[in-house]
Amino acid sequence: MPREDIYEVLFTESAAHDRDQLDPVRRASFDKAIELLARDPYTGVSRPIGVGDQDREIRLTSQIVAEYMVSRGRLLLVMLRIFDDADILLPEEG
Repeated sequence: MPREDIYEVLFTESAAHDRDQLDPVRRASFDKAIELLARDPYTGVSRPIGVGDQDREIRLTSQIVAEYMVSRGRLLLVMLRIFDDADILLPEEG
C-alpha cells in the first residue's frame, strides 16, 4: 500500500491568531478541514488566485475562507476570513 503524501501545514502569524480565536466547535471543524486540505491542496473546490497555481483560496467551512500557498511539500495558510451570522446587516429570509 503506497504511503499517502501529506503536506506540512504552516500558518502566518495572522492566520494562527485567527485560528486560535475560534470557539471549540468551529476549531474542530477547521482542524478537520485542514487535515483534508493537507492531503490534497489542489482539491477541485479550491481555486487559484493570482498568476500561478500555487496561490489558492478555499472555503474550508461554511464560515471560514482561507488563502494559502503551496510549495515544496508545504501548505502555508496566509489569511483566514471568518464569518459570523451575528454580523449580517440584512439576513436572508427563508
